[in-house]
Amino acid sequence: YPTSTERRIEFFMKHIAGRAGCYIGVGTEQNLGFIAKAKSEFAWLMDFDPVIVRVNKIHILFLQLAPDYAEFKRLWQRKNKKESFELVKKHFETEPDFEIIKQAWETAHQNYSGVTERLNEIEYMNKTFGLITFSNSAEEYNYVHTMARDGRLQALNGDLMGTKSMLSVASAATKMNCPIRILYMSNAEEYFRYPENFRKNLLALPVDSKSLVIRTMTSGTKSTFGFPEGEKYPDTYPFHYNLQPIENIKLWMKFRAYISTVAMLQKRTTLEKGFSLLTATPQESGFTETGDITTKPPGAW
Repeated sequence: YPTSTERRIEFFMKHIAGRAGCYIGVGTEQNLGFIAKAKSEFAWLMDFDPVIVRVNKIHILFLQLAPDYAEFKRLWQRKNKKESFELVKKHFETEPDFEIIKQAWETAHQNYSGVTERLNEIEYMNKTFGLITFSNSAEEYNYVHTMARDGRLQALNGDLMGTKSMLSVASAATKMNCPIRILYMSNAEEYFRYPENFRKNLLALPVDSKSLVIRTMTSGTKSTFGFPEGEKYPDTYPFHYNLQPIENIKLWMKFRAYISTVAMLQKRTTLEKGFSLLTATPQESGFTETGDITTKPPGAW
């Protein structure tokens, strides 16, 4: 997915505003809005898909080159594809991953779900849902523009369940004395049940009381959790939007259970339709365990 399909990200914005610290996020352009809102001091855009990593490298290049959002958007518009690629080529042609960058360039311009369409959709989200982000706030665009020019916005290959990248980021953030204040995982957690490597990676992150997980999910959304108005795919894969303190998810990661996100969110607090906060511990959610054996409450998963 070279772009996000999450439409109601404005839910997150007032909760992450001004949290500063360091940032880790998967995916592509949605991270730019979160980083600008949080005023993150350093950000790692991490993905296990090498093509998505290169889409982010191009985003960072265009942020460096474009003094304002209008120029950033112009560089991505399909009608300017040939001209803009010359800038990409000039910057990356001697890099060892240039073939992947060319693939990322084509992926980012695919019909119907390319970056051009997503930037148009973000402007629709501005008007329809009141989203204030880098597309309609000069101050927020300038923030990510400056981060990119200063080298504080990095794209890297990384797997949330890997054994190197997340631990390397955790080590770097610790040395910088920069707690991870925002961890954005989109709906990646739906695809696993918190294996050991993921738990180690989460537990290694330097965090404090201001640190938040921001996530989306589609599992159980139509039957249990609910979703907001205006979702892009309400009949198939609407999103539920959720916040969780990282200190809280660390408690779950220490809990020896083969849990799912659906199970973890049973005791969420609804903030708005389709948007919730999770602060309940495993014990408060009705889970008990002896050693590595976990007993779940009825209907937990």
